[in-house]
This record gives sequence, C-alpha cells and structure tokens, in this order.
Amino acid sequence: MGAVLVLPTTAAGQQGPVAAMLSAAGWLAACERVLGRSWLVTPDGVIDVEEARRQASGAHLTSARSDSLASRLPTLAKTAAKDLRQALRGSAFNVDPDGPWREHQIDFVWQRHELFHTAGVDLADSLGVPSVVFAPAVAVWEARRWGVSRPGWGGLVERRGEGPALRRAVVLACGSEEVAAEAVRIGADPQRIVITPTGVELEPPAPAAEGLSMRRRLGLGDEFVLGWVGSFRPFHSLTRLVDAVVGLDGVRLLLVGDGPERPAVERHARDRGVGVTFTGTVPHLELSRYLAAMDAAVVVAPEHGEFHYSPLKLAEYLAAGLAVIAPDVPTVASRLVHDRHCLLVSPHALAGLTAAIGTLRDDRELRSRLAREGRREAEAEFSWDHQVRRVQSKLASLVR
Repeated sequence: MGAVLVLPTTAAGQQGPVAAMLSAAGWLAACERVLGRSWLVTPDGVIDVEEARRQASGAHLTSARSDSLASRLPTLAKTAAKDLRQALRGSAFNVDPDGPWREHQIDFVWQRHELFHTAGVDLADSLGVPSVVFAPAVAVWEARRWGVSRPGWGGLVERRGEGPALRRAVVLACGSEEVAAEAVRIGADPQRIVITPTGVELEPPAPAAEGLSMRRRLGLGDEFVLGWVGSFRPFHSLTRLVDAVVGLDGVRLLLVGDGPERPAVERHARDRGVGVTFTGTVPHLELSRYLAAMDAAVVVAPEHGEFHYSPLKLAEYLAAGLAVIAPDVPTVASRLVHDRHCLLVSPHALAGLTAAIGTLRDDRELRSRLAREGRREAEAEFSWDHQVRRVQSKLASLVR
C-alpha cells in the first residue's frame, strides 16, 4: 500500500520559502504514515520528505535584485512568458510508470494542480489506479483576484491549462469551498470534490529555552514579538501589517522568509519608523526555533478581503502553540472560533488589527489561553494525516 505524489514545481529560480514544496512534503509524510511506502516525483527526480523541505527552504532562495531585467518587464509580458514556460514544461514532464513503485500496491497517484500539467493523472491512468488532484487554488482565477490579468488569452489558459486535470481527476482535493466552486465553473465534477485545507506536522513545539536563545541571537530583547512566516508577496499585505504597528509601543515584528516584496516592506518599515527584524529564508528544520521566539503570530488579508486560500503559516502557528491573529474571512472563520482558537479581525479596517495586536501585547493570560486552545484544534483537525484520510474516505464513497 502507498501513493505516488507528482509535483511539477522545483525550487529553481524561486524565492523562498516554496510553499508548494513544503505542502507536498507534508502530504508525502502523511501518506507514508497512513498508507505505507510513498514517493514524491518532481522534474528533478524522486525525492524524500527531508530533501523536499531542504530544497523548499534553502538560504539560496533570496529576493530577486531590483535592477534585474525580469523586475523591469511589464506584468503582462511576464505573465505571458510564464504561461508559455508552463505549457512547455507541462508537455515535457512525464513520469515513467516503471518507477521504484512498480512492485508495490498503489492506492492513488496525487498531483499538485498547476497550469498545463497532467503528469500525475497520466501516471494514474498508466498504473490503473485513481488520480487525486490537489488544487489549493485555480491559477487563472487566483491571479485575476490578485490583479494579474490575461487579456485575450485567460479563457484559453483555463480551458487548455486547467480544465484537463480538474476534469480528469477521480478525486479533486480543493483547499477551500471557494476554490471548489471555481473548479466546478471550469468543468470539475462536484461529486468528486473533497475539501482538504492545508495541514501541518504535529510535532511538539520547540522548548522555551530554544525560543529564548533565538531571541538573543536575533537581538529581540524583551519586546513583544509579533511574528509572520512566508514568502513576501503582494497578497500577504505586509505593508498593512507595518501600518498596523505604527504607534504601538514595545512591539517588534519578526518576519521570517523572503520574496519579491521584501525590499518594499523594508523601505516601508523604515519610512514608518517600525522596528522589524528580517531573517530571510530559514531552513525548515530550524523554523520551530523561530516560532518559539515569537510571543504571537499573525496572518494578514488584503484590505478588500479577498482571501480564498488555506494558509500553511496559520496551521504552523497553531501547531507551534502560538496565540494567533487571523482575518475574519470564510476560509478561516469556518475552521476557527474567535476568542477561542485565535483572534479574528476584519480585513477591511486596519484599526481592528492594531487593537488585536495591542490586546495580545498587554494580556499574557489571553495569549496563553489562545495558544493552548489553538494547539488542541491543530491536533484535532489540522494534521496532514487528516487530509489523507479525507481523500481515502472520498475515494471509498465513490467506489460505493
């Protein structure tokens, strides 16, 4: 028993951490625990859990230079070039059925959804086993929500680049109900959909002593440290987080990761006089120590409130035993209860985020209670193992 996981993504040329590889590593680890021997296949070959995490969080995954040619290209041109590259990569990426799994019984082949890629569903057909397509989002629609348009070719990309994998999947595992609705619009069968939010490895939080050691190493002192982990992208709205901290005494932001928006966030923090510690991309094995250095953690939504995905960072915060501030949007509020598991704030009013930060800064007992209940909820609902079992259950119901 086991599974083959197909990930079209590689870390080459990306700015870390690479969430797609980290989530695939989580799925792989869970498949090995729940099903048995499993394999993760990328365009670079078969890799194990630790190698996937290493590649996804290497120190070399740094921000692009602001004076690079790519940074000066118009967004429209960059989008068109990226679509063309994806189409070429999709046609070139195939997985040989005669792989290391050939002597094993395979429960299913899992594929992360990306434009123009069907290598996973093709492999499932070759092996005669069910295909599972994991779609944390549908690409064209998601890009449009973030302000990236494809005038004249967006519909074609949806039909040719997204539709085939979504329609062919025996089970379509969507990151949220909103993503599922868009997949159905493109042509997916609603009877084959299961909701599988982003999960987390339920390892014990790092000891407090390691958190104190990290605070000393980073020079954080006794300030209230509000943390964030991820890749610096426009939709993470980190300049709004900086604005929310303006005027709050004794608060320092600890931003862990890298990405194209980092230089802009650094400039904005300097201009607003906000104390921020930037770490760059850190090895995944050390992430728990950075989380332990935080007093609380935050997820920020854009001001307009468009927030359809299930963030990996939210699951990581809860599992680390941190008090969390998160946006009051359906994909979060459907899973977490305000003032029990976290503090939910409206994405539309910055004052609410500022107030929540001040509340956690001043109320140590509240931080402890939220951290305790958040960890319990992570143990009950947020593990990667839960997501694999949801897929198993859906496959069983389709057989029935």
